Amino acid sequence: MTYTPETMPKSQATAKGMKTIKSDMSTILARADREDLVYARKNGHNLKIRMVYPDQHGNESTRYPLVVHVQGSAWFKQNLNGHIFDFKDIVTSDFILAVVEYLPIPDASFPSQIEDAKQAVRYLAAHADELNIDQSNVFLSGDSSGGHTALMSWATWNTPDLDSSTIPLPELRGIIDLYGVSDLTTIADYKSTVPHDIPTSPENILLGDFLSLDDTDRALSASVKHYLKKGKTYPPLLIMHGNRDTVVPFEQSVELHEICLSKQIDSTFYCIDEADHGGGPFYTQEVIDIMIEFLQNHVSK
Repeated sequence: MTYTPETMPKSQATAKGMKTIKSDMSTILARADREDLVYARKNGHNLKIRMVYPDQHGNESTRYPLVVHVQGSAWFKQNLNGHIFDFKDIVTSDFILAVVEYLPIPDASFPSQIEDAKQAVRYLAAHADELNIDQSNVFLSGDSSGGHTALMSWATWNTPDLDSSTIPLPELRGIIDLYGVSDLTTIADYKSTVPHDIPTSPENILLGDFLSLDDTDRALSASVKHYLKKGKTYPPLLIMHGNRDTVVPFEQSVELHEICLSKQIDSTFYCIDEADHGGGPFYTQEVIDIMIEFLQNHVSK
């Protein structure tokens, strides 16, 4: 007789000394069993998306909310595995995680990174059926330079700014910014172990050849505040930043949050006390639970 998962009987076999643990059938696993998706080819490079799914044992028709994450890398080549294990609990809370790659510096300069991130989301939306994505519940997240790319995408979502396509993007439900760069006009003004204003800094390379943070118009065009408008509705923002950050000054997030409040933009800001740039303090159970609560609170039912 051939059984199905529903009709399969429980074995009554036993063995001397065998111990039994009652199974928790509500436990959800995370799986990354797809090959990377190639969403575009640009300047001779394949740009990829790495997908991680909640595993619910055969419920392959279920549609899940989507968290699109941009990995920090100082805008250089990204390691798409960088936070897959850190975000496991987000996935097992019934979210798909899609880590998107953009063409890095020095092969591309601003705003190529933002254009790539938006094109990756368009690819995911176009393949939502086969990828089990709930298009009505799309979130962005990013850490460090990836936070900058995510924030710039959020601030210009479905506008003509910083986009290479006119195809509409799916509605955005919210964004998580982890110690992200927000303002290139002020980043060099604060204490840091990194010299942000030297010609070889990632910020200056990002802005392109023969340009620098001293080019205030160019630096402003690569800063989130340039695109935020009072009276316009933006998806809610969750900011998390350590107040001992040695790479991206904590003041970057203070400034961003205060700008959002001044423009009546929904912004929630958590200071991770004593935390440096990323690392373990951002991926404790308490912090991950705050992220999960933010996502769940903004899922459209």
